[in-house]
Amino acid sequence: MTRRHLRSTVPLDQESTTPHTRTRSSRGNASLSAQSSSRQQAVDTNPRSRPSKGKRKQPPDDSQSLESSMRATTGSGILTVGTSEPRPNNPASSNPVTDTNPRSRSRKGKRKQPLDGSQLPESSKRAAIGSGVLAVGTSEPPSIDLTSSTPRPKCFRISGLPLSWTEDDLFDALHEIDPSLTRQDYRPSLYPACCNSTQTALLNVEPCTELLQRRNHLQVSESARRTAAILTIDSQFYNLTPLNVPVGEVVADVIAVTGLAGHAFGSWRNRETHQMWLKDLLPYDVKNIRIMTYGYDSRLDGHEGSAEIRLLDFQRHFIEQLQNARNSIPNNRPIIFIGHSLGGILILQALIESKRNPSLRHILDAIYSICFFGTPHEGMRTSDLEEMVDVVSGDYETSWHNLLRQLSEGSEYLENQKEELCYIWKEYKPKIVSFYETAPTPTVRRSESGSYGRDGKVSEMVKRFSAQLYIPTEQRIPVAKNHTNMVKFASAEDETYQTVARYLTEWVKSITESYAAAIKIQNHQKSQEYIDCRKSLKPSDYQSYREELWLRRHENTCTWILDDQRYRLWAEKDGQAILWISGDPGCGKSILSSFLTKDITRGITNQACMTYFFCDDKDERLRSAHSILVNLLAQLLDHVPDINTHFLTEPEYATNKENTSWSFGMLWRVFERIINDAHRGQVYILIDALDECEEKSRIMLLNKLKHLLRDPTTTTQLMKIIITSRPHIPVTSYLTDVIELPLAAKNLENDITAFVSASVHKQPQFAGNLGDEVRQALIRGANGMFLWVSLILDDLKNSTNTTPRAIRERLQMLPPDLSGVYTNILRKIRTEDQKTATSILQWVVWAVRPLHLQELAIAIAIRPGRHTSMPSMEDDMHTDLRQVLRLIFGPMLRIEDGDTVHLVHQSAKDFLSGMNSSTEGGLSLPVLVTSPVESNMQLAESCLAYLSFDECEVGPVAVQHSWMHDVRTNIGILKHKLPFLIYAAAYWPEHVRQVDTSDQHQTLCTAFRKLAESRRKIDLAYQVFMLSWSHYVSFIVTEPLQIASSLGLIAFAEEFLDHGANINAAGGRYGNALQGAAAEGHEAVFRLLSTRADIHITEVIVMEIAKNARNGKEIMEVLFSTHPNIEMTEPIVTAAASNRESGKEVMEQLLSAHPDIEITEPIVIAAAGNYRAKEVMEVLLTARPDIEITEPIVTAAAGNDSGKEVMEVLLSARPDIEITEPIVTAAAGNRYHGKKVMEVLLSARPDIEITEPILTAAAGNPFHGEKVMEVLLSTRPDIMITEPIVTAAAGNLYRGEKVMEVLLSARPDIEITEPILIAAAGNPFHGEKVMEVLLSTRPDIMITEPIVTAAAGNLYRGEKVMEVLLSARPDIEITEPIVIAAAGNDGSKEVMEVLLSARPDIMITEPIVIAIAGNHRGKDLMEVLLSARPDIEITEPIVIAAAGNSFHGKEVMEVLLSARPDIEITEPIVTAAAGNLYRGKEVMKALLSSRPNIEITEPVVTAAAGNRRNGKEVMRLLLDSDRQFGVHPASVQAVAYFGMLNHTKYLVTECSKITLNEQYTHLLHAAVESGDIDILKIFLELGGNCMSPDEHNWTANVTSSQSRNALALQKFAEMAHPPSSPVFPPAKWVSEQTCVSIQLQGGGVGLLYSGTLASTKCSVKGDHPFPPGNLGTNYFEVTVVESSSQLNMGVGICGEHILQNNVPYRYCFASVYFSRGKCLQGTKPYYDTVDCGPKYSSGDVVGCGIDWKSESYFFTLNGQKHKTIQNDELLRRRLYPLVSFNGKFNVRIQANFRGPFKYTLPQDEESCGDLKQLK
Repeated sequence: MTRRHLRSTVPLDQESTTPHTRTRSSRGNASLSAQSSSRQQAVDTNPRSRPSKGKRKQPPDDSQSLESSMRATTGSGILTVGTSEPRPNNPASSNPVTDTNPRSRSRKGKRKQPLDGSQLPESSKRAAIGSGVLAVGTSEPPSIDLTSSTPRPKCFRISGLPLSWTEDDLFDALHEIDPSLTRQDYRPSLYPACCNSTQTALLNVEPCTELLQRRNHLQVSESARRTAAILTIDSQFYNLTPLNVPVGEVVADVIAVTGLAGHAFGSWRNRETHQMWLKDLLPYDVKNIRIMTYGYDSRLDGHEGSAEIRLLDFQRHFIEQLQNARNSIPNNRPIIFIGHSLGGILILQALIESKRNPSLRHILDAIYSICFFGTPHEGMRTSDLEEMVDVVSGDYETSWHNLLRQLSEGSEYLENQKEELCYIWKEYKPKIVSFYETAPTPTVRRSESGSYGRDGKVSEMVKRFSAQLYIPTEQRIPVAKNHTNMVKFASAEDETYQTVARYLTEWVKSITESYAAAIKIQNHQKSQEYIDCRKSLKPSDYQSYREELWLRRHENTCTWILDDQRYRLWAEKDGQAILWISGDPGCGKSILSSFLTKDITRGITNQACMTYFFCDDKDERLRSAHSILVNLLAQLLDHVPDINTHFLTEPEYATNKENTSWSFGMLWRVFERIINDAHRGQVYILIDALDECEEKSRIMLLNKLKHLLRDPTTTTQLMKIIITSRPHIPVTSYLTDVIELPLAAKNLENDITAFVSASVHKQPQFAGNLGDEVRQALIRGANGMFLWVSLILDDLKNSTNTTPRAIRERLQMLPPDLSGVYTNILRKIRTEDQKTATSILQWVVWAVRPLHLQELAIAIAIRPGRHTSMPSMEDDMHTDLRQVLRLIFGPMLRIEDGDTVHLVHQSAKDFLSGMNSSTEGGLSLPVLVTSPVESNMQLAESCLAYLSFDECEVGPVAVQHSWMHDVRTNIGILKHKLPFLIYAAAYWPEHVRQVDTSDQHQTLCTAFRKLAESRRKIDLAYQVFMLSWSHYVSFIVTEPLQIASSLGLIAFAEEFLDHGANINAAGGRYGNALQGAAAEGHEAVFRLLSTRADIHITEVIVMEIAKNARNGKEIMEVLFSTHPNIEMTEPIVTAAASNRESGKEVMEQLLSAHPDIEITEPIVIAAAGNYRAKEVMEVLLTARPDIEITEPIVTAAAGNDSGKEVMEVLLSARPDIEITEPIVTAAAGNRYHGKKVMEVLLSARPDIEITEPILTAAAGNPFHGEKVMEVLLSTRPDIMITEPIVTAAAGNLYRGEKVMEVLLSARPDIEITEPILIAAAGNPFHGEKVMEVLLSTRPDIMITEPIVTAAAGNLYRGEKVMEVLLSARPDIEITEPIVIAAAGNDGSKEVMEVLLSARPDIMITEPIVIAIAGNHRGKDLMEVLLSARPDIEITEPIVIAAAGNSFHGKEVMEVLLSARPDIEITEPIVTAAAGNLYRGKEVMKALLSSRPNIEITEPVVTAAAGNRRNGKEVMRLLLDSDRQFGVHPASVQAVAYFGMLNHTKYLVTECSKITLNEQYTHLLHAAVESGDIDILKIFLELGGNCMSPDEHNWTANVTSSQSRNALALQKFAEMAHPPSSPVFPPAKWVSEQTCVSIQLQGGGVGLLYSGTLASTKCSVKGDHPFPPGNLGTNYFEVTVVESSSQLNMGVGICGEHILQNNVPYRYCFASVYFSRGKCLQGTKPYYDTVDCGPKYSSGDVVGCGIDWKSESYFFTLNGQKHKTIQNDELLRRRLYPLVSFNGKFNVRIQANFRGPFKYTLPQDEESCGDLKQLK
């Protein structure tokens, strides 16, 4: 029987009609595009279009067949249109505009502007709809006359329009083919295509023309006004079709999917008004969305090929189209689906497939909401449709029959779909709105003529129960229309349309808010504060760990917990809640935790934050309370903007961000502050596997949480906690009101069943009945343990005998628990593999952290005593360890992250570490089991043996103050050469600590002594250890005894003492061995050392104990027991009073042991400033009720972060305390508790006078400024607000705009002066916000050059402030100083971009380009500049600045050489490169590469020799290159100083044959300072005289004494040269100064500084260095004879090299006591100052001394010692007296280098001027 075709059918969901409206695009989106349909035929489905005599004609609807057009095409079916003449190069015509308003369209083809609604005037953003005009951007479209009888237009889709085309271009192209086409017929709308960079036009034509009826492709040639194109024309609207030009930034995609036999356009269009609401209404009511409609060929009329179409094909094609449309946009852009009838089913099928396929998961993740219209979730009435298909198919069974059965009521297909969707609804929680019809729908009926129409009896096509999902989050809405008409809205007044628009508006608003929050977080994460803070925390990769667990989760598991009553109680409880999930090993707690973190994250608001941490006992980085807090804080920092201010309240971090070592106490204080921050939202905390956290650490954390949750003053109501662990952890003993959720087997039954079923199904060997048996056996035996199932399955599938009989036999003997599984795995290990297995297990179980494969291969191969180098070990190493692990241990070990070896689970470690050495499960395995002590002994011995390998003879990776980047690079190189170095150096002490027998200790002591025999090996090992555990970069040679003492290795310390080690040897990391033990809190070692008869207990040692935060009390007890009569000095008691962790305990101990201690003011000040000030102060006041409470004490309390409590204690104990201005000022500036302290003070002293300094401090308070100011203004309404106060507010780093708002609200008439605006413009964090406040309240403010200059130089917010200024004042003059400031801005290149964009005609002068070339981000700036000004002249000073750029020198030089290949590279340029501190090697390499003929002159080599950081690499590069250069003393000195032995030999013996007479004695000094004895020998053999003085009259042996070069001293001793010779101390300031502001007087002893600018800086040093350490104490004083105001000077010491036109900073190696009372400590960053003593000014005498005996230096003021700095690396250098000046002021000083002094030196000390020893 042949198939019969019906003449027409009526689609189920639409009457094929086309819109009568057209809309005007408001904004283009060139990145989105459409894929045109390849389907080309359609059947006339409208019975009204059929002629009475049966003659076929073209229907006037959207389902128009193109068969005729296919027949009409010739050849290939492509018609060429237009002329072939070339298109002129007309810029104006390349950017035309689309205008759909016929009244505004030019009849003469006049060109418009491009398709970008944002550039059009509002009046032109219109679209014609019938006779009405619709305005884009208005709140609603105009009304339409519904009674008018307008002819129905035909709508076509034309795809492939180039982006440059306008409506006129399209009309011209079509008109050339069909001249009959007129403007009246032509009604297009142009939209950005969905899937490519073209446009799609929707064209309404009435009547339908022959051109569009007969064509499906048009080839349009290029003309004078348009580009060539191939256009596709169709009316089926298959695939995705765009329906709008989004207004604003797109935040969501709205995709509508039509139903069965529907049309992607007509199904949504009203028959009467011709409104297609998705296109004509929705874009005006909901902005920021991209709207698309999806069409697919689902007609039931028997057209060609339809019989092969299935629902699966629809789903796959739909997903493919979705991916195409979203290919060029962020995957996470939310999707809002609208589905009608079968379209809803298609959407759901896409969701299910996205869940199944990981590569499509991004689609599911993007689903935000779905609107279902009459979607038959439980099936629909299909009987009449099946009858029609029977007729169409000729009674043959087709896929259409199957499709209709799948959609019928009671369909098994839909039931399975519903079951799968349950997991999606629980896990992803999309917002659902279900609309169901309440009006009956006419059924399809066959007429007598054989055609079908919708005029049968009415029925409920989709019953209301079927159209609803019945999930908790679903909204259900009835629609009083039938199934077809429920989505055809007549106008914007339609009730259902308004509901849809309301929901979409709410969703888009929520998405926009989330997007704004995400942008805020992104900007936050770009800020320097965030970067610094996160860098200092160094969290683990917590997200990857969570994702790994998430991927291991089986699909559709874990969702049960969302319905668990206990979990819901926790989730729904208002305020604070704690949930404890407990379960046995292997039951999936961690997988469940990963699921909960995802689920909670999806459901929380923008203000809330989900944090988590997964403990892991197998990794030392993941098993401490410290690690938990670090990672929780890092996540809070990631997701909560502005909380970095809480980190800044920690003094150690605020003053030393780069090198902060976060203690648990510091971390907890920050955590408390964040939790108590009223501005934050809900905080969710999940801590998984708390049982795997170290016990002591775990208890500490639980105790802290207990106190925090019980504290009534905290705001923990916004904190919800989940803890998972094994049941034995007593969580409820510490925490109250805990909701307990034990994981029983019944909880996990469904998950286990699903997991087992899916896992068995994947194994082909378990087919049929065997699979059922395996499945049932695993489910029976699992007992809630996923791990057990996984291991058993792995064992079954990898068995050597996989016959059904063998598998059934093994199923009868399944082990009952995990221990049995592990025992079975170990039983299979062959005898010959047991030795290897034992070694592997030792390392895997007892290693401090998981090892990489390469590390493990080396570790198990090391044979201490046999192997001494890597080559000697090669025969014992496995070539394929991965294969070895798999064959021996099977699933018991797994390899993660590519090459990291782990035990399969914590339970495996528990099993292995708990096995005894006899039997386990009936299995005797004595070889495989070693005790923890024995294992750790062998691991420690292997580590020490490896560190003693020949390859480790390289010395430290950093000397003095190496740049961190260079250190990391050096370590990376070493790690490649020595893969096991990092682990061995970092963790050998940890393994040693686990060894407790003397015999084993002796073995390890011997191994350590062997390592210590090589200075280079132990230096390398110790520095790598320090770098692994701290930020410590610099290296100081530390003796083995001190290393052992600081590490707490008592047996090692005893060993070295027994072998004659000097217990009092000074130097090293800590100063001496006892100080090392005290500083690190090792009580046993301290007891050992302190009982030695020859020990010297110094004040510094006792201070170390007193300030020890961890166990200072215990060590102090040891000290008192061994040295009961030790003197308790003021510095010691002060250190105890300032101890932030255990100050109370140590102070009680000191007062108990020494009741007569004098409690001085500095001690009480330290106590008042302690974080635990209340406790320490109470101890002091109890012991000394008569303590005098002075102003400085109360000031310290007022400024304390916990100042409220201590202030209350003081006021209670001393009600009559006088509250002075400094006290109130300190309270006003209190960063964290300023408001509370101020309230306490004002409550106790209502009559306090509020002065200008107090208000200035409040205005500048960076965290609580506005709160303190509100308190002050509310209590003193008549306070005068002066300029300094407002200036402080404008410069307030974090609360500037808030404080300014408070001030302007209280004083609307405040005068905003230039200094205020300068402070706002320069505010580095909130500058633009403060400026906006000021400009909004004072629109007439004058913006001057200094203000704009400050903005241009603003490091972090410069471009934002500049944008605000230019927006408010477009006519600002941009002068050269402004551009120079922008060019020198190290913070961002954006400031310069803003200026060049706003002022294209700015003159770029040489100083500007020099500033850019020297900028730390010079590359970016130089590229911006050269792009904007290609013709800039690049002069020699510019290239010199680039060559000397210490941060971006290489990159800037490459940009310059690329842009100007002909730049002349002169000697000054190469010299600058050679002297570049950090990038010298790279810059020199770039120069040598581009200029092969560069001459290397003596100044170049001299510059490299003086480069103390990068000089060695520069010299090596020069020497290793093929260039020849003259060898002279400078080059020899450089290689000698840098310890380059081979190059020294080369230069001295082959190139120059230099004889070291007295003229070249400085070369000998360079050899001494290098520390390389071999280089020293070379110079001595060449005739070097160690008694010849250098330019400072120092001899080489004196230099060796000063530089602590013990090897050199020994060599000189062998030569009978005693280390003594005449030296000259400093006697005056040096006269060769380049700073014009300095004038020497009185023979160089006096000095006059005249600073003319605020930026003036000068430094002056003495004429000679201080004599070396064996000549006693050096001291000098400086008298400030007279000075003007604003004195800003410093007195101190410095190294040999200083910048005379600058002040001391990090790389000058200086320490200075500043006039503002602060001290720069040696080699720390310039911003890292500490309190040094009182401020000083005219008439004061400032002194500085060096105590070589105690290795310290100190500062005095007016004869009183104020600050002592111990063991600073500065003392390793030649030191000079130093004075420095900074700013615009005048001062005259007089130096005293000889004495007598204001400060009285002890009798055993000598001044630098005392020559008794020098004679």
